[in-house]
Formats: sequence, C-alpha cells, structure tokens
Amino acid sequence: MSPVPLPWPERKEDVCVLYLRLPTEFLEERGAEHVHALALELAVELPFASGYVDFILCSSLLHEVGALELIRSRYPGVHLTSSGATMYVGTRVEGVHWMNFLGQPVLGELGGMSGLRERLALPGITLQEMSGERVLITLGERPEVGEVEADPRLAPYRVLARVLEPCLYRRKSMFGRPVPEELLRWDRRFLE
Repeated sequence: MSPVPLPWPERKEDVCVLYLRLPTEFLEERGAEHVHALALELAVELPFASGYVDFILCSSLLHEVGALELIRSRYPGVHLTSSGATMYVGTRVEGVHWMNFLGQPVLGELGGMSGLRERLALPGITLQEMSGERVLITLGERPEVGEVEADPRLAPYRVLARVLEPCLYRRKSMFGRPVPEELLRWDRRFLE
C-alpha cells in the first residue's frame, strides 16, 4: 500500500500542538511551584518531542517587531511569540525557557539523559527524568524575565542555549516573506 500524499507537502514538518496560556496573576497568586506541578502533571500524559513553560509576550505576527521593542532592552528572559501556537516547529525546540520538556528525537540527538547530566551539571539547572525517554529541564525556581542583558540569573539560560543550539527551531518566513533580522537575533539572544 503506497502512502497517501500530503495535501500540503510544504507543511510536512507541522506537528500537533497543545497551547495553554495562564495569566501572570495565576503565577503570582499560586506560586511558581504550583505552575511547575501543573505543567508536569499535564506533560506526563502527553507524547511530546518538545515543549515549554515560560513568561511570554503574545503578539500577532504582524506586530512582533513592535513588541520586541517593548522587551529587548529590559526583559531578555521574556519569550516573544505569536498569539497562537507555532505549528512549524516539527521535532525541533522552540527556544530556551524556564521549563523545557524534551522527548525523542531531540533527547537522543543531545546524548540522552546521561549526555545532558554531564553538560548541564550547574547550579540553577534541574533535570528530571520522565517516562518514555523524556526529560524536564528547569532553570531556576521560577521564570526569569531578566533586568539587563548581563543578568546573572539568566546564566543557566545561556548554558542550555549552547547545549540545545543544534536542535533549535529557526524561523524561515513570516507570511511568505523573510523574517526580520531583529527577530532572528532575538531568537538567538542567549547564544550571543
């Protein structure tokens, strides 16, 4: 039996996505440990290649460059994303975050749990093995927005970015046009 052709061959890397947003007040009222536990409880039941939990500024794709101006100089820990789920990530990793869920094939490409333990044995980085060859990497006790580019609380983010670099998703286009250079630089801010 021959495989059924995809209706949109250019979208063969699309994945199923679960996209949940919580208001900042939820974190403030219940605490980071509650958000951490809730995310872990949900992730245990889901098959995933990657996932994350973080402070996020949601903006429409048309306004991402403008939104970047609001956060670039003061809040390097904030993740900038469109107001909807990113469907084009495939099995890559969409950046470095407070909570980073990794499954296959990414975990295998990074040397598995033992490879990560060796490369991420630093204060502020916690690795938690999950069933089904998956791992949760948590950076600090709570999400960090940062205060300035050299904020020492963001050092674990920079370390993890170097480890994940070969597996990071890179935006290719926005509405069929090239991605603005400032957004590409923002996506790589922990690598520079």
